[in-house]
Amino acid sequence: MNKLSNEQLSELYGDAAKTIRKLASRNKALEDTLAAKELHERAEKVASAMHDKNLRLDTPRETLIEELEKEASAGRLETIEKAVDMVGPDMGKFAQVDNRRDNNDQGNASSGSALEQFILT
Repeated sequence: MNKLSNEQLSELYGDAAKTIRKLASRNKALEDTLAAKELHERAEKVASAMHDKNLRLDTPRETLIEELEKEASAGRLETIEKAVDMVGPDMGKFAQVDNRRDNNDQGNASSGSALEQFILT
């Protein structure tokens, strides 16, 4: 059995520490990439459900996905998902969008149904 000198052990520990830090960094990057992909897929699903239920048909699907991703970063995607789930088929046909804004209006400037506006404010 070969014995390692203190110098060799020190070098081995240094190499091991570098490798562990490199792998931890790579794992973090992969976790971030996976989380972003899962969030995008979740936003796509909500956007499709919204269009299927005739909500926000005036907004292109890709734009709607981007908006939903922004809402997710603010922690509101789950609430929007629940609201969309509550909307029955074809209920969006009867929703009206009021894009008028008063000077005193402090609400969200994005268009949407009254339910969406209520949830987003």
